[in-house]
Amino acid sequence: MEEKTTFLHTIPEEYLGRTGQQSVKPRLFVCCEHEILEFVLEGRQTLGRPAEGTVPDIPVTNRFISRKHGIFETRDGKITYTAEKTTNGTIFRRRKLQPGETVELWDGDELIVPVADNDNGVDILLVCAIVENRIKIWRDMRLASRDALTGLSGRNAFRTWYLQKYRKWDDHPGCLFIMDIDFFKRINDVYGHAAGDDALKILTEELLLVVGSEGFVCRWGGDEFVGVVTAPHAEAKRLLQEMGARIGENKINGQFHMTVSAGVVDISQVPDPEDIDAIVIEADQMLYRAKENGKNQVE
Repeated sequence: MEEKTTFLHTIPEEYLGRTGQQSVKPRLFVCCEHEILEFVLEGRQTLGRPAEGTVPDIPVTNRFISRKHGIFETRDGKITYTAEKTTNGTIFRRRKLQPGETVELWDGDELIVPVADNDNGVDILLVCAIVENRIKIWRDMRLASRDALTGLSGRNAFRTWYLQKYRKWDDHPGCLFIMDIDFFKRINDVYGHAAGDDALKILTEELLLVVGSEGFVCRWGGDEFVGVVTAPHAEAKRLLQEMGARIGENKINGQFHMTVSAGVVDISQVPDPEDIDAIVIEADQMLYRAKENGKNQVE
């Protein structure tokens, strides 16, 4: 089989689509803040940071990504990236691209968005994957980048899922919730951190059942979970209440009963459904109210 060769990669023609149909759709993997996000590359797509009601095709919620950072074009098996005028810029093959400059991407090529010199973070890495084996490798790494204890994605992956999913919803049906475990510190102090870990795992399993295949849940941090139930407000509240009741029925490891509290916001009722952080803050206020009212409830 004839092969195309670059100075770094050897790429079969059948994957590039230069002489026929592509066997797999090319992917872009974005490594950002210890998480790996996956996007299908097709047509004209803007890479950027969501802001002020504008959601790019490839949204990356990181302050080092500009609102319009660059443009990907995928046509007839050819993938290009055009740099926009930005603060941090984009590095390709050890060289910073000039605004308006276009480069062709091959399998395994990397684009880097450097972080500020005084920041302790890691540069943002974007990897173009065309060959099926490379896509599989990066998918395996994406799975490995999830929370080690619960297997859930983190807040950046949740934001990306929400922004992509939201635009496809009719009338924005769904509710965003934030939930945590009541007296979680006491559980760790009295029964040990292993018991606390077991509590987190049990809660994760129950939340995955509640959100189902249409929703999403992530570990926001510590014992806090944020997710979306794609159901009307009353039903979403009922599902979370029933889940809390199930959890409270049995002792964890035969040692203690666990209760949870949650705050729920009807996405269709918020002023700006695309402002995820504002919705999370509102849900957090509802969670605080649940705690003040005695815990073990949904507000």
